[in-house]
Amino acid sequence: MFSQCHMLPYNQSGVLPGTTVVKISELQMFLKFFSYLSRLSCYRHIMLFGCSIALPQCISHRDRRTLVLPCRSFCEAAREGCEPVLQMFNASWPEFLRCSQFTNNTGMNAENTPLCYTPRHIQPHQI
Repeated sequence: MFSQCHMLPYNQSGVLPGTTVVKISELQMFLKFFSYLSRLSCYRHIMLFGCSIALPQCISHRDRRTLVLPCRSFCEAAREGCEPVLQMFNASWPEFLRCSQFTNNTGMNAENTPLCYTPRHIQPHQI
């Protein structure tokens, strides 16, 4: 259904808290925004960033499920690459993508689950 997110390295995703009812059309519009940015080549992982927000990884451990959102450093790299391009069109980085809302703790929790997501082939300090 969301073929533009084929690059996600996981196959279980969930819905963000507070958005228990998500309209497919809203997800498609959200992903279309990132598709446009991807076509503008402002950041090579921009589609991965958008998809990891729209379809965050869901990890189940015993009776508990955890959503893994992008790391702050991943968001900052996306914003640094794409904000100048958006400004050329008199637009700015969307407020709902405020990077301070994401954690920058790239460690693991007690269940050995990652606390945030960043492209696997890039170390967090390189993003």
